[in-house]
Amino acid sequence: MNPHDDYLWSKAGQGEDDTRRLEQLLAPYAYPREQRPEAAPAMPASTPTPHRLRPRRFRIAWGLAAALAACALTAALLLQHRLAWPEHRGWEVAATRGQVRVVDAPLRVGERLPVGGEIVTGDDGSARLRIARIGELRLDAGSRLRLEQTGSGRHRVRLLQGRLWARVWAPPGYFGVRLPRTEALDMGCEFTLESDATGAGALTVRSGWVLVGNGGGEVLVPQGATVRLRADGMAGTPYDLGASAGFVAALAELDARREVLPVDEAHLRRLLAQARPQDAISLLSLLQRQPSLAGGPLYDRLRAFLANTPAPSRAAVLRGAPGALDPWWNALPYPRAKRWWLQWPDALPAGADAAAADARAGKGA
Repeated sequence: MNPHDDYLWSKAGQGEDDTRRLEQLLAPYAYPREQRPEAAPAMPASTPTPHRLRPRRFRIAWGLAAALAACALTAALLLQHRLAWPEHRGWEVAATRGQVRVVDAPLRVGERLPVGGEIVTGDDGSARLRIARIGELRLDAGSRLRLEQTGSGRHRVRLLQGRLWARVWAPPGYFGVRLPRTEALDMGCEFTLESDATGAGALTVRSGWVLVGNGGGEVLVPQGATVRLRADGMAGTPYDLGASAGFVAALAELDARREVLPVDEAHLRRLLAQARPQDAISLLSLLQRQPSLAGGPLYDRLRAFLANTPAPSRAAVLRGAPGALDPWWNALPYPRAKRWWLQWPDALPAGADAAAADARAGKGA
């Protein structure tokens, strides 16, 4: 091996004269050895450095944010489309069975019931209509229904006689059924309603709430409860579908007496003797209608049934203070009326067989 080569690589040997002379000329520009940085250990090719990780994380976060924003926008647009409906546009007839007609003309599937039009079902007939885009309605045999108003935010029908089943997913008050002297307002729910030509009948709620009101007051009926309707437009006290026959009979006797009840009334004592915790909706409705009953055992029974909730002041209830009963109302095991969107199963269409099953169940309630 040439000794001059050793000098070139390791300073061993003497080196060539030209090499040494060139080294001397460049010596003033040499980097000081004591300031030379130690060689950084080589990073594995597969390990990303921090400055590579940061942009990647940002890209993932922005991608997720964009996807969520797109989903929210899509949901908002779909909801807006669902709730919108052209003024005076009729409702589609989705299905019929047996004899069904509009006033005196036969009705076929796919046609629309116009505003002001009346649909009539024979003794063997039934019809299912789409309530704009917010739900559906089934009219049972021997019924007569008029479409009185329809448009974005407000849809109203009048049940002249018979029985209907309705399932709606929309904000409270969008859909309502009128009777001769009262109106049932949907709060985003499923219910059945029956009435004769005078307006006497019954309302049963399967999900959500229904508000029954007229000039004489309002009654809120929750899911799993029913209420009797009188021909004069007054609604009775709602009661749980599982209430005993004795409880329902005592409640009917109390509803028949529209005067102020004494706190020790015999029918009231009989009612309380058969009350279950599930019957708190009836007791609370009675107390709201007649605050003077807070001076007797009705208040004490409610306090026992709702023991896990701070009881409202007896004095506040007696004087009818606004909101005094709210703690007990909020403690009832029912969905909140203002959270109608949580009743999302009501947005799904129910087939004709499911609607018929609900109708049969309602008749047995």
